[in-house]
Amino acid sequence: MSDFNQDMLGDMAIEALERTAFVSAEPADKEFLDELEPCEWYTRIRYTGPVNGTVYLAGSSGFMLGLASSLLGVEVEDVTIEKEGLDALRELTNIVGGSVVSALGGDHCKLSLGLPEVVESGEFPSATEGEHCVLDAEGERLEVYWLPADGSNVKAA
Repeated sequence: MSDFNQDMLGDMAIEALERTAFVSAEPADKEFLDELEPCEWYTRIRYTGPVNGTVYLAGSSGFMLGLASSLLGVEVEDVTIEKEGLDALRELTNIVGGSVVSALGGDHCKLSLGLPEVVESGEFPSATEGEHCVLDAEGERLEVYWLPADGSNVKAA
């Protein structure tokens, strides 16, 4: 077993983006974080079982539009953030949440994943809670947070 950390979390999100939306992403360079647009859209998905926790995603407006257009195979002008963008972010949240549950639960996963939901910025964790990473997704910002409910340092199987 190894500690579940921000690198694993980032890798899960990067793989999900590449596999489902053909969007390239990499960990954002800490020196240039302020050059990425801030996140304005937030989602979360909770899991329960022997351990409980939540996975949160946040995206900039440009990320949301790009993700939705890539998932749907349409031009950016043909999608809106409020409809297709939020649907796309919820779907990505579901995929990343599933990867987290698989990593934590191992071969005999006894964790249940809830449904992804849109949340307000005030419900989003701070950078000092849990594990988090900031990704540069083709010049747009995506933040991924993992917050175990009990605050313990859970291990991945």
